[in-house]
Amino acid sequence: MFHYDDDILIHAIGLWLDAKRKRPFSFVSHAHGDHMVRHERILATPATIALGNERHEHKRKSQKRPRARKPQQETPLEFGGKLKIDGVTLTLFPAGHILGSAQILVEYDGRRLLYSGDFCPDTTAAAEEIIIPEAETLIMECTYGLPEHRFPPREAVVAGLLGFVEKALSEGRTPVCLCYALGKGQEVLRILCEHGCEVAVEKETFHLAQVYERFGVRFGRYRLLDSPLRRTEVVVTPGLSHVGHYLEGRRIRTAAITGWATGGFSWRAGRADKRIPLSDHADFDGLLRYVEAVSPEKVYITHGPEEFAYYVKRKGFRVASVLEKSAR
Repeated sequence: MFHYDDDILIHAIGLWLDAKRKRPFSFVSHAHGDHMVRHERILATPATIALGNERHEHKRKSQKRPRARKPQQETPLEFGGKLKIDGVTLTLFPAGHILGSAQILVEYDGRRLLYSGDFCPDTTAAAEEIIIPEAETLIMECTYGLPEHRFPPREAVVAGLLGFVEKALSEGRTPVCLCYALGKGQEVLRILCEHGCEVAVEKETFHLAQVYERFGVRFGRYRLLDSPLRRTEVVVTPGLSHVGHYLEGRRIRTAAITGWATGGFSWRAGRADKRIPLSDHADFDGLLRYVEAVSPEKVYITHGPEEFAYYVKRKGFRVASVLEKSAR
């Protein structure tokens, strides 16, 4: 049903899946930069399209000499809606990763193929809850596909985040939450707002949160960080360089909020004062539960450690890697 040639192609209809290079027609699973390539035409959820356009506009405005680009054709598809092309039926299901993130189910000639980019099987604060369909063929990512990556219970992680904020404020310091502008930034923002924190948000994170609000995600009270900080405010930003001038003369405490705060890759969390393992990905156990829920005859693995294949095989599933040129 599919062919692999640096990218994944559903050859019956010429649809690429999260293609890394510009293609005539590609499914885009979500709006993170490593997936949101500017193709000639994309298939994605309305939220992914809106977030991608916001990110593109933010990048364009930051360029000294923005380049004119040919408009991208967009084919929006709601979760649960079906798109039929030349005998192939396409359906999108929530992936639980960030707002609008999707898995795509491809049905053709009596067979079902499920492709997922990044996904999260746990309920998060600012994304749709995952729905996992069954399929004979599964193509999946496995970012945290090693046993050392097991996240603590989400309730404990959220308590740790709030404890970090409360402690910093009690010491007269400004808590600074370091997290990706898209996805993690909005999740952290919503958690903080729901617990009554006063939050000042970096510019890109703020404008992406405005897109979230257009799709029904409510945060509560927060503001754009465009004026001096108040003593009681918490900062949400991708990095200190984005908001450094607002922090001059202030004592701060920083928390790197990332799944990489677990296991042997904790160095990715940076030199923050605290590391908080709040993730919008599946951890090792969540990846295995996902495979079991799909119940495929064959699994293709991408975007993660190849060792994960060993653990999938131990569960009784047949595994192949999409890195193999002969994959079908």
